Order: sequence, then structure tokens, then C-alpha cells
Amino acid sequence: MSTAPRAYVTYFDERYLPFAVVMLRSVRRHDRDALVFALCFDEPSLAAMSAIADSRIVLVSADDLLAFEPRLGACRARTRGAFYATHKPVLPLFALARHPEIEAVIHMDADCCFFASPAPLFEEIGEASIALSPHDFSPVFEELIVCGRFNAGFIYWRHDAVALRCLQEYREDCLTWCEPHLEPDGRFMNQGYLTGWPDRYSGVHVIQHPGVNLAYWNIARRQLSARWRVRVDGSPLICYHFSGLFRDANGIWRGARREFGPNLAIALDRIYAPYLKQVERTDRSLRRRNPGLAPLESGWAREGAPVVRGPWL
Repeated sequence: MSTAPRAYVTYFDERYLPFAVVMLRSVRRHDRDALVFALCFDEPSLAAMSAIADSRIVLVSADDLLAFEPRLGACRARTRGAFYATHKPVLPLFALARHPEIEAVIHMDADCCFFASPAPLFEEIGEASIALSPHDFSPVFEELIVCGRFNAGFIYWRHDAVALRCLQEYREDCLTWCEPHLEPDGRFMNQGYLTGWPDRYSGVHVIQHPGVNLAYWNIARRQLSARWRVRVDGSPLICYHFSGLFRDANGIWRGARREFGPNLAIALDRIYAPYLKQVERTDRSLRRRNPGLAPLESGWAREGAPVVRGPWL
């Protein structure tokens, strides 16, 4: 496997800061030589991240990205989530422009977390220009296929001509339209565009490793086991996507939707429990140094939403 540097990119604001710090630390723990570009959308998150000294984490402000791509300014009228999502293809292009020595760039959502080295994933991807993570929906979530065949929380681009064309065209697509509703042609936020990439570009690899981008929407179709580490269908759990988590007014962690099947006990005890403990520990630490931080991002508490775990003390 090549020793040329990889880079990860992610973005967040102060309401998502504890999740992002846990994610960034997991990257630094399991892929130590990689660069990480962290786009901080507001001053509190930028200030808090500046206090975390790590030479491999490159902090990027919203103004930095606006200077790189001025057309982002015309997208400010979008909802907060849609506006942030519009930045997804711009940040990798920014990283590659600033550090042309980078061999590949990987977008990871801030609510993802590494549990093991991603080396087996990169061995699988090989020389592919682009790698996409399929949703692989469990039967109970199959209706969500309208949101796209692939999940935009984990995307890989090699620094080659095909991937650069993909990123440039993805940027144009998202600047033109990136909204939180489904369109008849399959568009949905920045994610629906990915469905057409295998036909649009050569060298697109669909990730097969079952331990990459595991999440509530596909975990029930897998077989989990755990001794000293969690395994998914016999392979190590590399990256979990903690999408849909929120903490209610009573401090209870909940998930808007959940279907773990026979994996419930292992998922709660070996995946969610250690992750949420890290998030809460990080949240407390950040607030001691930055007492004015906004509360953790919360969702709407749908009546009857299942308890994931907690509260953590």
C-alpha cells in the first residue's frame, strides 16, 4: 500500500463540536500519518479547536472556504443543514489545492468514529479513483432507498483526474441544488447525486467491507460478535456512523429510528456505550474551557423514540 499521505475532511459547528472532537481523535488514533482538515463553521468551534494542539489537524474557517469558493455566499439562504451540506465537495477540493502531495481524500461525517485501523479498507479500494459506501438497508429501512443508494457520510476520492472531475462536477451540482427534500429525479441534499456516479465515472469502487460505515440502517442485516474487539460478519468494525442520535431534555440519549435485530446487546454495550461516554466526557471538558458553548445539537423527540443508552454519569 502506498505511503503517500491521505487526508480526511469533516465539518461542524459548536453544537456538534463534542461529536467532531471524538471523531477527529479516532482518526488520529487509527490513521496517525493522515492529515485532517476540520471546517469550523463558527467562531466558538474554531476557538475551541485551536486550543487542541495537533499539527496534523488543519483548521479551516468558513471564511477560508468562502474565499476559495465565493459562490458559497449565494447559498446562505438555504437552511443551516442544507447550507453546510453544500460545502461537502468544496472542502476536499480546498484540501487538495492546499496540499497537492495528498494521494487521497476521505470525507467523514462528524458523527462517525473509527474503532480500528482503516488499512483493510484502503487495501480493498486499491487503485480505484472513487469509493462509495452502500447503504445496504436492512429490510425495515428499505423504503429509504429513495434517499440514495450510497451514504454521503463516508466518501473516498483518489487524487487523480477522474476523482477531480467528480469533485468539480459534484461541487457544481451542490451549488446549483442542495435541499432537504426528495426530488423526482433522485436528488436529495448532497447524497442523491452519488447514486449516478458508477455510471458517470470510471474507476468507482463500491465498498464491500461490512465494518465500514455501519449504522442503524444496516446493522440488523449483519452478524456482530465481540471478544476484545467488535467484528462484523467476521471482519473488524472499522467505522460506525452514529447518525440520528440526540440527547433529550432529561439527558437521555435517543435515536429517531433503530433496528438492531439480534445485535442489540453488542451494539449498545460495545459500540454505543463507549462512544457516548467519550462524547459526554469530551463535552464536559470542552465546557470547562469554553463555558459559553451552545448546547449539544439536539433533535426533535418523536413520541415513543427508543432509548439508546444513558444518561451517562
